[in-house]
Amino acid sequence: MNLTPNEVLIISLVALIALGPKQLPEAVRRVAKGFADLRRFSSRIRSELDDVVEGAVEKSHDEELRRQNVGLDSSANLKGNDRETGESSPPK
Repeated sequence: MNLTPNEVLIISLVALIALGPKQLPEAVRRVAKGFADLRRFSSRIRSELDDVVEGAVEKSHDEELRRQNVGLDSSANLKGNDRETGESSPPK
């Protein structure tokens, strides 16, 4: 939120007139606390979303690696290679 100095001055004057000099400091503290709480909440939500996305990406990568591994195993079996040792079996 970008406010010009003139806008801040006008908002401050309106708040001073509406709340009075005794209530204004408490109102400013409550607004500041509300913004701080909102910032913490936003940060926590962003962190949780990042964790979820990271987990989904890892799961997707794991599934892709498994599919590729199955393809390699099938290819190795077709060529007569032993899966455990990687050695070729004699042709039949």
